[in-house]
Amino acid sequence: MEKFQRLFGKTLLALGFFLFLSIFIYINYIASPGFRAPVLKSLFLTGVFIGIFILCDFLFHYIEKKNTYYYIIAGAILFSGLILRLYWINSVDTIQVSDFGRMWESAGEIAKGDYSRFKENGYLYTYPHLAFTTLFYSLVYRVSSGSIYAMKIVNLILSMVSALLVYLIANEISNRKKGLAFLVMAINAPFIFFNNILDSQNLAIPLFYGCVYIYLRVFKDKLNPLYLIVCGVLLSLGNLMRSVGPIFLIAILMHMILFTDYKGLRFKKKNRGNHSMKLMCLPLLLISMYLTTFLLNYAFIWTGVFQKATWETEGNLILYINAGFNHDSNGMWNQYDYDLLRDVGYDYEKAEIEAKRRLSERLEDKDKVMNLISSKYRTQWGAGDFGGLYWSTLELRSNPKSTNDMLVWFNYHFYFIQSFYSAIVLSILYKIYRLWHQNELDKEFIFGVILFIGFVCLHTLIEMQPRYGYIAMPMITALGISGIGTSFRKEGKI
Repeated sequence: MEKFQRLFGKTLLALGFFLFLSIFIYINYIASPGFRAPVLKSLFLTGVFIGIFILCDFLFHYIEKKNTYYYIIAGAILFSGLILRLYWINSVDTIQVSDFGRMWESAGEIAKGDYSRFKENGYLYTYPHLAFTTLFYSLVYRVSSGSIYAMKIVNLILSMVSALLVYLIANEISNRKKGLAFLVMAINAPFIFFNNILDSQNLAIPLFYGCVYIYLRVFKDKLNPLYLIVCGVLLSLGNLMRSVGPIFLIAILMHMILFTDYKGLRFKKKNRGNHSMKLMCLPLLLISMYLTTFLLNYAFIWTGVFQKATWETEGNLILYINAGFNHDSNGMWNQYDYDLLRDVGYDYEKAEIEAKRRLSERLEDKDKVMNLISSKYRTQWGAGDFGGLYWSTLELRSNPKSTNDMLVWFNYHFYFIQSFYSAIVLSILYKIYRLWHQNELDKEFIFGVILFIGFVCLHTLIEMQPRYGYIAMPMITALGISGIGTSFRKEGKI
């Protein structure tokens, strides 16, 4: 088993290095001038941010050792992040478009007792995976008398919770306090821009990464394995908000099964019970996840709100995969594939047959498929804000001069955001290099790599947009933070 762990661990590190290196090259060498600075300037700015990261990590570590004002300084930085977010949502009056606007409109109707959107061929019947997010919006709508600003404040609060979770996860990966996480998360562009957008990821991220934090604590024997039941509940709630829960579930199951200390399980009597208990609790994680999903769905079905369960997507997955291989749209949303369901009179069986036919044709030219996958990967993971600036400024209610000046500055200086992201990616590359060079197996770090690879596989297949990758950004950020000032352990060599 140890030999297999060594081989599999090195394979994952090599694949992770290739994927993150591709992102780094795209940011600094390939991305259009509107996204990056000239190459030397881009690399210089990346180096500047790396230097700032290293200095701040050293200062936090020094302050922690001296036990002086650590949490006061961390709190002040988090408060600065809060002020930045407040400034953004007060300065940019975003009009919710696309699914964001439809969900908010639906929320208003639901708040008034109109559930027609859930009825056959209604918006939430056709796209049931958006149902629970819309229900949450309707609650905020009712409490705030329809104030979209209130929903932005909720996003802001959840963004700060996400910042705390990234700090805690980075601590578990690094095996020491990583106060640097407070600085990075305070000014990390997507976690500021997305507060203006009614994107379900804002609700799902704290749930999913709360699960990740608890899982890592259980894996490291810091929590009772029964906490995996809580992980299952959080996975279920996160998946009801944003249907990518299976990616997190597969990562947890794969990581636990492959990287449990079976030597300790077999020979070390002191640890035998805990290791075996963790493996025995994995079925409880599955049961708690699916039981929570089942109960919540049928509670709304029995009360007459839902007409069907949220997992009954009626072939929608193949529709997303079909759109994901549309060469003309670079695998992104396009009107031609979006209208497919409507064109067949919302007959899901016919829509599935037509989607498979189109997909079969699009997969015939292997060279075009490989070029499309490469292009999709760059577009999906190459934007430092994951499309946050675009979606939050696509349509504005008001645009006073002060706001306009700020947005013009962002558009002409987007390369600062790209270089900041580039520095995070470079930190991950350095960490992987060190692990490989020193022949170590950092199991907690590898969990993050598995999770990222899972998202890469998902968005290689389905319809792609840069904003879809936002939900992976907390893990990417935690991995990057763990690569700064890393103290490598002597145990766990591979």
